[in-house]
Amino acid sequence: MILLTAALWLTVTLVSTLMLGLAWWRPSYAGWRSWALGHVAVVMGLLVGVLRSPDTRLVSILLGNGLLLAGSALLLVAFQRFAGQAPGSRAARLHAGVLLGTLLALLALTVVSDRLIARFVLVAAFLTVHKGMLLRLVLRELRLKPALASAYRLNLGVFVLTGLLTLPRMGLLVTGRQTGVFSLDLPNLLTYLSFLVLSIGGAFAFWALHEDRRREEVRVLHRELEQLAYFDPLTGLLNRRGFRQAQEAWSARKGAAATLLVFDIDEFKAVNDRLGHAVGDDYLRALAACLSGVALEGDLAGRMGGDEFLLLLTGPAAQVEGQVSGLTTQLYAGWGSPLGFTVSFGAAQLRRGGSLERAVHQADEAMYARKAASLPLRSRLRSIAATQPARKRVPGARRARRAL
Repeated sequence: MILLTAALWLTVTLVSTLMLGLAWWRPSYAGWRSWALGHVAVVMGLLVGVLRSPDTRLVSILLGNGLLLAGSALLLVAFQRFAGQAPGSRAARLHAGVLLGTLLALLALTVVSDRLIARFVLVAAFLTVHKGMLLRLVLRELRLKPALASAYRLNLGVFVLTGLLTLPRMGLLVTGRQTGVFSLDLPNLLTYLSFLVLSIGGAFAFWALHEDRRREEVRVLHRELEQLAYFDPLTGLLNRRGFRQAQEAWSARKGAAATLLVFDIDEFKAVNDRLGHAVGDDYLRALAACLSGVALEGDLAGRMGGDEFLLLLTGPAAQVEGQVSGLTTQLYAGWGSPLGFTVSFGAAQLRRGGSLERAVHQADEAMYARKAASLPLRSRLRSIAATQPARKRVPGARRARRAL
């Protein structure tokens, strides 16, 4: 049993030294160093407390319980800081005052008046309050941060298992039936096992929590970079790179040809010059919302730049015909436009494996042909628009922003 105890001390000391070194040499999230100190204090406090003999009784009680109390307080602070809930200066002073008062009371109940039950109740009450606060914090984080749920459960499992393994020996201490420190009995073996679980398992569990948080932050960053790389920030549609990538993915699958539509807003430069770029942005968002509403699953809608938009309709011919008909209704109604501005568009067929540039060129030619054919209509629409007050908000722009 002496060899087992020595091996346990050596293992725990090495793990504790490693964790302290990592915490100071490799700074990580807030709470990393507090956790390392608290983890070492709790483990060493349990070890010192269990190695109790008549010659070392006073030191074992004071040092062991003192380390245990201080370590539990540091562990709570570490998890609070890691979760972004670090206590304020007033709460920190109150917490330190409670810890100091508990330690002084422990000293009085050990040196001045040796009262085992009162000492046990004092330490148990302090640890119970901290365990309750830690449990509440972990349960809250489980609900708010599902990406870290498995790591939080692992930490919670380590604490619960450690507590269960120390119950038999704690029961012996309370009833006064304490066995020898080096007795090879079940309570001692379970207690030693609890030290290994808390030392090695606790270190791994908190490291897993940090790694899961780092992995989640990388995933979120990757999603944000992907959004910036492939989507237009103003309209939320695919940008030129994103549209081409999505079109290539569509082209790699087998199927029939698709219909490519090219759009631009009539006299868009004049709109920016006369009404301002804010109104021009409203026009772009309104048209983007219109195209997004028409696009079905598998279709692609994108903004190539300026006021040029693309819409790739990939469904059956009857479905595409209905979409184009609905789109025409939304863009043109009598002499006016439900959007508050007029849009020209042209169409071309795009086969799988075909050239997107060639299809865009063909659709552009069709669009400019429609522009030339509708000059009288557009002139009348411009004359109507000229009577509107400057910088008037675009009808439907608020709906467009809600859609995005």
